Amino acid sequence: MPTRIDHRVLGWMLVLLAASMIWAHDMHTGLSGDVYWQWEAGRYMLAHHMVLHRDVFSYTLFHKPWVTEEWGYEVLLAAMVKGFGPIGFWLLSAGVGTATVVLLSWLLHLRGTHGIKNGLLVLMATPGLLVFVKDRPQTLSYALFVLMLIILTKSRKNPHILWAAVPLLWFWTNVHGSFLLGFLLLGLEGLWGRLPVNTQRVMTPPTQVGGKQWATVFVVALLLSFLNPNGPGLWAYSWHVTFSHRISDIIAEWQSPDFHDVSMVLLILVPMFVLVLWALFGDTPMPWPDFFLAAGLFYATMKSVRFLPYWDLQWPVLLGVMVAPWEFRRASGWIGAPFVAALSVVIVLAHPIVSAGVESGEPVLAANYLQHHSGHVFNMYHWGGYLIYRHIPVFIDGRTDFYLQGPEITQYMDVKNLTTNPTNLWTRYNIRYVLWAPGTALATYLLSQPAHWRVVIRTKTAILFQHRGLWHA
Repeated sequence: MPTRIDHRVLGWMLVLLAASMIWAHDMHTGLSGDVYWQWEAGRYMLAHHMVLHRDVFSYTLFHKPWVTEEWGYEVLLAAMVKGFGPIGFWLLSAGVGTATVVLLSWLLHLRGTHGIKNGLLVLMATPGLLVFVKDRPQTLSYALFVLMLIILTKSRKNPHILWAAVPLLWFWTNVHGSFLLGFLLLGLEGLWGRLPVNTQRVMTPPTQVGGKQWATVFVVALLLSFLNPNGPGLWAYSWHVTFSHRISDIIAEWQSPDFHDVSMVLLILVPMFVLVLWALFGDTPMPWPDFFLAAGLFYATMKSVRFLPYWDLQWPVLLGVMVAPWEFRRASGWIGAPFVAALSVVIVLAHPIVSAGVESGEPVLAANYLQHHSGHVFNMYHWGGYLIYRHIPVFIDGRTDFYLQGPEITQYMDVKNLTTNPTNLWTRYNIRYVLWAPGTALATYLLSQPAHWRVVIRTKTAILFQHRGLWHA
């Protein structure tokens, strides 16, 4: 009969399989999007030994105030790539993603979920991370979210461990605006300790953390969070950005999930359906803090799909506690582990590996041309970061919160959708080039104007148009 150690071996291999899925997704795709301006911002700050507070990358809002709430991640990214070469990109994406699933396995272990059950829950949670785990500051926040839950769980028996939340929250504050979630977790922990909920169906785990200690830790963490380049104002700024309707109207990731996509049904609705079934028909009392957090993250995910990774990291914890231990009497880790290991290797090597740091879908040829020809460029939003990396001033880029202080986002969307005559805007900014995707409305419009626009570079992914003549003429 398989032993407990036997089952743990197979559980560990399932966690390895989950990590291989993250590495495969990262190694089979190149760099794109915001990583370029974040990398360039980090390199700028390292080179000048200063934190950026004003824009140096655009010509539309040049030298306007810029709240660099993710400055810590940007400097870390630049330092990693400088120290490790392009492999640094993988370390901050797939490497941190691997740390996240390992931490999730540890959290499940602390909550009483061991062996094969532990590995299976980690494996089921991983698909929701794949699209989001890449070179972006949010990736760090997923690992910090699970680590915060570990600290809170362990502190219930060892109160002094709660002090570990202080440096964690300070670091989180300096890498991503989601640090608000970390303080929410700490605040809720104090609430459950003071106002536990215990009924026949729900229970609150006992804690040895006293109210005075919790309040002291919270106040110290709060005051220490003010030690960032933007001071206490970062709290108000992060809150404003988190609940900005203007950003959610533009960025798909900030919008509600599209359930026409089957993957959204599997990742969001199916786990919730399973949890509801166990809540209704199971005989194990639900831990109230886990249930409350899962419900809140489910609601947040329904409002904005960018909360999906946090939901995907929480529901396995609740399910693991609610479901009775699985015996797996016939499962042998010593037999299954080699197959799982082989499958992990196959997943990573199934498709060609894209070298670390290689561009994916970026307008390389157009950027090569623009580096040697002066003039303002009207660029697509998602290419702005790459142009910044190539030291080409942009009209707009992925710093959506920064551009909210001016009319540029509205102007960009009006031109993109051709709801206004672009000539007026292009005259104002003296636009010499338009870098756009083929097959779009604006590209089709410009192709129909050969007397005013000529095609300089044309590839499968991008067309670079040059304006003929002078606007003031």
